[in-house]
Amino acid sequence: MTRLSLATLLLTASTAMADDAAVSFKTQIQPILDAQCVFCHVTGAENGGLNLGRRVARASLLAASSEAPMPRVTPGAPEQSYLVHKLRDTQLKAGGSGNRMPMNDPPRPLDDGQLTLFVRWIEAGAPDN
Repeated sequence: MTRLSLATLLLTASTAMADDAAVSFKTQIQPILDAQCVFCHVTGAENGGLNLGRRVARASLLAASSEAPMPRVTPGAPEQSYLVHKLRDTQLKAGGSGNRMPMNDPPRPLDDGQLTLFVRWIEAGAPDN
């Protein structure tokens, strides 16, 4: 085996392992919430009743949504998680309401990598890790 093909094999294996690594709520999801969401969702009069402050964010995400007929997060089921619909701008099709999140000025939706982290975290059961 040549050095190039061995290096390619190792890179492919390490990328696959990174893709399969568990998403951490505390070190990957919460920092996105802190940067993109808490401005509107940690004031004491949170929009949609959703408090995304560090101490209560995960519990708030696992609660029922006041805007849709599904929980904000359904562990193991991203398509049944209103949060995913709000981040993808499919909330109206899911029976919900309101705007795509995060709603910044100017609008800055999550990038594909950030959205993938949320989906993978939910697929893994939305662990408190």
